[in-house]
Amino acid sequence: MSLIHDIQAASIAKDHDVPTLLRMCKLLAARISHKAFADWVDHELNGYPSIDDLPDYRIVRVDSYGSFAGPFHQANRLQISVAILPEEFREQYRHAYMGSSISAYTALLSEGTSGSVQEPWPLALALKYASQLTPDMQCVEAWKEIPIGAIVRLMDSVKTRVLGFVIDLEREAPNAGELPVGSQPPLSVEKMTQIFNTNITGNVGNVANASSNFSQSSATVMETGNWQTLQSRLSELGLTAADTQGLQEDIKRALATGSEEEKRKTAGSWIGQLAGKAASGVAGVGIEAAASGIAKAIAAYLGIAG
Repeated sequence: MSLIHDIQAASIAKDHDVPTLLRMCKLLAARISHKAFADWVDHELNGYPSIDDLPDYRIVRVDSYGSFAGPFHQANRLQISVAILPEEFREQYRHAYMGSSISAYTALLSEGTSGSVQEPWPLALALKYASQLTPDMQCVEAWKEIPIGAIVRLMDSVKTRVLGFVIDLEREAPNAGELPVGSQPPLSVEKMTQIFNTNITGNVGNVANASSNFSQSSATVMETGNWQTLQSRLSELGLTAADTQGLQEDIKRALATGSEEEKRKTAGSWIGQLAGKAASGVAGVGIEAAASGIAKAIAAYLGIAG
């Protein structure tokens, strides 16, 4: 089988280990010369350098527990609310940040797929704050409790993302996996970025579309209050001058008021009107995708969050 087919088979196989799958992806990344994919694979294999770099599927909400002891009482597992912590610590201890190498989590799963694993609190934090929960006992140990199910979901998420990536890659460039290492990329930078963002990061900045006349990557740079850039972007989204008749006057009026409420109200009324026209005018574009692209364009013109 080809490398892409090997990766597809490994992604689907129930018992195939994820580190081996990712090493095959590392080879694929070298053959297609795609740095973003190579970097993602390396982070999954070796661990992420900081919490800020973690993708959302490696961050899970957890509960914390502690062991307490006193002269007359003892409790081995009391739940600890993060409300006892100072505000600046609460978010950190409300979640577990799974930044280790994928092999570390594979090893945990080798012991079973039920139960949980513990991530200890710093002892000083447990003593100072968790001890406030019980007036007659001292907290001697505290930890975050990460369900094994969260680790299973992490593994499944990686396999699903890889599978989506290689399916889309094969659709566009069937022989990409057989290129020599260091070859020229088999697709344009824009197309490779679209495939990567859609499947790996789940972060598609522009409206996605499979048809040839609707591009994932927009050449138009939006500017607040610039009608020409908005008109150009809406044209890319499949809208004609007739579709947008009256839009310029309405949004200019809203922009002139300086009112966030008025700008949002005007934007909302036009997004609904235009989305259906864009979706019906360009083959392969769903109304949700059209609405997303139009919303971002109009929001950028008005200077509000899309």
